[in-house]
Amino acid sequence: MLALGGVFAFLGRQLGKILSLAFAWATTALFGRVPANKQLYLSGMAGAALAWPIVLIGVLVPGIATFLLAFVTLPTWTESFVRPVMIALAVILPLAVGFLSTRLTDPAPSRRTLALEILRGIPYAAGLFVVLVWMIVLAPLARLGSLLRRWEATHVAIAVQPGGYATVVRDLAAALDRAGLPVTSHPAAWVYEVPGRVLAFFGGSRVAVLVPDRLIVLRGAGIELTVHPMDLALAGKKGPLARGRAAIAQELTFTRANQTWSKEAQDIEDALALAARGEGELEPIARRIATIELDYEQWEILYRLLLQVRLRTSPVETDALVPVAHR
Repeated sequence: MLALGGVFAFLGRQLGKILSLAFAWATTALFGRVPANKQLYLSGMAGAALAWPIVLIGVLVPGIATFLLAFVTLPTWTESFVRPVMIALAVILPLAVGFLSTRLTDPAPSRRTLALEILRGIPYAAGLFVVLVWMIVLAPLARLGSLLRRWEATHVAIAVQPGGYATVVRDLAAALDRAGLPVTSHPAAWVYEVPGRVLAFFGGSRVAVLVPDRLIVLRGAGIELTVHPMDLALAGKKGPLARGRAAIAQELTFTRANQTWSKEAQDIEDALALAARGEGELEPIARRIATIELDYEQWEILYRLLLQVRLRTSPVETDALVPVAHR
């Protein structure tokens, strides 16, 4: 009996690892890789949405709760508190989803609208549960397809500015074309697009900003780029993927998307974009970058963008490694 228990414990740990990995793939496939300061909120929303139906079933069908709790060792004195705690969780979890959704975008809602946003978490939690279960099945299948094609994958965190999705798609396609990687634009498969629309419907305007009206995929020979509002998901063969990643790094400085995530850093990014068009002085921006207090990753991004803008506004008037006239 002890040996059998060890086997079940081992299988349980392995299943937990598989589900954790599938969950990470699912949220990435659905939202893209969101910035680190939003990831905690998104993970909390997803975890609460997945737990809520299980808790509800446990409240309505006590036998199911008993079965689930059999996998957990609880002191005897806690048994009388299990059902009240599950009832409380059944109320709290969807409200937590609604509250966390208000933290995904700026500015925060006013006190008058906060209660409404929190209550919206009830339908949103239901929709998010269905979508996550869908993606937990679908995302590993998509990863398996990439492995069979021997493709690699990488992500570039961005924040597409309001109303700028179509512009970003066009600029990225042009950048890839200049790099010798012509691509064509296609709507994402419905299995990826419909879940986002479901979330936007149930989650309201704050969630809708994470999901475009039409998710676009750029496809070329040996490379594929999915443009999420907060992430660029690239997949492809090693050579085209590396060239595409380099081309995108050059273009992102000048299109309608931010690469940083704090308001202070994004303000500097916007100022750099204006300076690149001759609508601002570059040196005051450089002094701001030299004195601003940011985490190293954001500072490094701003420093690289500053150098790119300096190159583009120099007499050479390009940040390309090889100017067009000398190719």
